[in-house]
Amino acid sequence: MRFRLHEPAVTLTDLAIGIEAGVFAVLMAAARRDDGRRSREAVAARRWFAVLFGATSAAALAGAALHGLYPDRGHPGRLRLWRVSLGSIGVAGLTGWCLGAVLALPRAAAAGVQRAMFAAYGAYLVALSRTNPPYLVAIATYLPGSIALGVALVRRLGDPVVGASAAIALAGLGLTFGAAAVQIRKTALHPRLFDHNATYHTIQAIAIACFYAAARGFTQPTGRR
Repeated sequence: MRFRLHEPAVTLTDLAIGIEAGVFAVLMAAARRDDGRRSREAVAARRWFAVLFGATSAAALAGAALHGLYPDRGHPGRLRLWRVSLGSIGVAGLTGWCLGAVLALPRAAAAGVQRAMFAAYGAYLVALSRTNPPYLVAIATYLPGSIALGVALVRRLGDPVVGASAAIALAGLGLTFGAAAVQIRKTALHPRLFDHNATYHTIQAIAIACFYAAARGFTQPTGRR
């Protein structure tokens, strides 16, 4: 049986994002050894950044598999991967709310926001397991958390300690919104060789690098910022 990779540009750019975000997730998780020298905010931020990169990696790897291996949209394997991808995007949207709450709210208020978002996104994941929604549903689920995170980052721009990190994260967020616009409008560098999905992935890869640079600033142990 001859192996064939379908949609190679989309598949390989998705795979690249999966590897990139996966490496960042591992680095954020490994950084827990310094949690004893971090503030509570920095520890919580590190954990949520690790979840964000992990969810992004899972979504991208599932996307690479479904685009590369299952050209038939009705194939059961593609449907399962589609749900994994959209579910992971939903988890990434949850991290936007939780990170924003950690960075902008007192501890008790942040915990309340997180509990409410766990319930809301839990319902989304249950509904996803029983339906086959379009990609726009995932974007609509991800967008509110991104906006909430953006508001929190704007509030931290004047902070002398993490202001630069907030600016870098906002740049990444802007690129994420730009990538989503490319996806929705189907803007492509080349209609056949490098379509709108591959273009979207390329922009998103730069955004993820910005988020990691910002994560390092937000999670530096005390005395090293």
